[in-house]
Amino acid sequence: MKGTFGTLVRRPLIVATLTLSFLATSVSTVGATSYTTTTNPSAQPICGVVANPSVHFVSKQSPCEIRVRRGTNVRIKLRSGFRWGYPMSTSRAVVVNDISRDSVGVFAATLHAAATGRATVRTTGTVYCKTGVACPDLALLWSLEVIVT
Repeated sequence: MKGTFGTLVRRPLIVATLTLSFLATSVSTVGATSYTTTTNPSAQPICGVVANPSVHFVSKQSPCEIRVRRGTNVRIKLRSGFRWGYPMSTSRAVVVNDISRDSVGVFAATLHAAATGRATVRTTGTVYCKTGVACPDLALLWSLEVIVT
């Protein structure tokens, strides 16, 4: 009779634990696959474009391409960790204004769709490193194609 009680209690506890862990995994998996958010403020903006219902993505591949109506303002946020220059537009269809800077460089700007047409907005960024820290010599070209209708 010695050790029988432990065996009787142990087996149901193991089965209960396995069942609960299986159910918890199944529930978390179902929840993760069926719930998506598109306006998470902490998420990195797609192509640097801050979520806006007026912006329609034509292509999310490099270079990104968006379509907006004339008069729309589009906020862009550039990737952190780089020293960005001033964004420039290749056409008067899109005007770059309201440029936000910090001690490192430009980190955000507003694009105004001023006239019907196409424009490419570009800027370059170099990796930002603290003084005395070894860093790779890395530069990025950020580009966005804008179609104004």
